[in-house]
Amino acid sequence: MPVGQGVISVMGNSMKEQVRLDGLLFSSDAHVIDVMSPILNSFAIEAEVCPDLVSALNTVGHRRLDAIILDWSGEDPTRIVRDTRKSSPNSDATIVAMVDRDSETHALLVGANFMIHKPVDLDHARRCMRAAYGTMLQQRRRSARVSVDIPVFARVSHLGTLEARISDLSVGGLALQFNQPMEVDREVSVLLRLPGIVSLIRVTGKVVNANAAGRAGLRFSFIPEEDLSVLEKWLAAELAKLEHAELPAENDSLEENDKSCAT
Repeated sequence: MPVGQGVISVMGNSMKEQVRLDGLLFSSDAHVIDVMSPILNSFAIEAEVCPDLVSALNTVGHRRLDAIILDWSGEDPTRIVRDTRKSSPNSDATIVAMVDRDSETHALLVGANFMIHKPVDLDHARRCMRAAYGTMLQQRRRSARVSVDIPVFARVSHLGTLEARISDLSVGGLALQFNQPMEVDREVSVLLRLPGIVSLIRVTGKVVNANAAGRAGLRFSFIPEEDLSVLEKWLAAELAKLEHAELPAENDSLEENDKSCAT
C-alpha cells in the first residue's frame, strides 16, 4: 500500500456481526502502514491514512472517529490528541499511540489510551488492538449513535435545497456534512432512506453546532410518529450488533491481551 492518504478496506472481515468502526492512522512510515492495514481490516476499522499533521487535524475536525492510531515519531502527535479531545464528536475516541521507550511516558501523560511499542511487531500490534477494540465498542454503545454514510438533499431555511451527507444518527439528532459552512439555528428538513430499509423517513431539526468546514449537528424538532418508530427500531438493531460483536479469531498464542498495551 503506498504511503499517503487513503482508506483501508474492511471487506472480508471475520466478525460475526458487521460493525463498521471509523478510524484515523497517522503515519508516513511504510512499514507501520503495512503492518497496521491488515490488522485494522480484521477489526472492520475503516481508517483514513494521514501521513502529515495537516491531513490528520482535518480528519479529526471533520469526521466522527472511533479509533485514532498515532505514530509518535510523526509531526506533533500531541496536537492531534489535544484537538481530538476538544472535538465534540471525538472527545471520547480511543487513542492508540505507537511509541518507543523515549516517547512512552509522554504519550501516557498526553492522554493515549493504549500503546503499541515500536518497532511495530504484527503479533504485538494485533494484541493491543484487540485490547483497544472493547473500549471502542463501549464508547459507541454509550453514545447511542450509529455511523452511516447517507447522501441526502437537505432543505435549509433561507438557503433552499442543498446536497449533504449524513455521517451519524441517533434518536435525537444527526450529523450532516455540507459543501459550505452552516449557521447555528438554521432549520433543516431531510428526507432519508436508512440502510436496509425501503421506506423513506422525514426529519426536521435545528442546527445546534457547526464548523467552518461544513459539518453541522442537527437536533430533531419533529419526526412523524411512524417515521420515529422506524428510526428507533433500526437504531436498536444496529446498536444490538455492538453487543454481539465478536473479535476476529486468533490462534491460542494471541488469546491473552498484552497488559503492556493499556496505559
